[in-house]
Amino acid sequence: MIDLSLSWLPFIIIAVAKFFLSWLYYSPAVPWFKAWQIGIGMDPGKREMSAEDRKAMPRLMGGAALATLLFSYGLQVLIHSVKASDFATGAAMGFTVWLAFVVSHILNTQFKGRKPAVDFIASGANQDR
Repeated sequence: MIDLSLSWLPFIIIAVAKFFLSWLYYSPAVPWFKAWQIGIGMDPGKREMSAEDRKAMPRLMGGAALATLLFSYGLQVLIHSVKASDFATGAAMGFTVWLAFVVSHILNTQFKGRKPAVDFIASGANQDR
């Protein structure tokens, strides 16, 4: 039976942690940032945002925030529904979801013609760019 209940504290913690970690994952602070920029066709030497980039930022950040909230709720529904009450069960469920959905999605993005390094980087953050 699907359990659609919501526990607010874990929901907020998961959402904030995922949003922050995703932001960090694609920041210049990580060693793979330049490879990611090259892989998607960006200039690695670019330091300033264009006016068009700045204009798109509220839409991009709003979409990222909404996606994070949806992810947090979906993960909570899944964990509650399978009654994962300890770390081992939760970790096994996380691995299964990753294998079934993230890996299969990344394999299907090969049709976009991107370099494999870009898909590898994107799969680490569970985001498709």
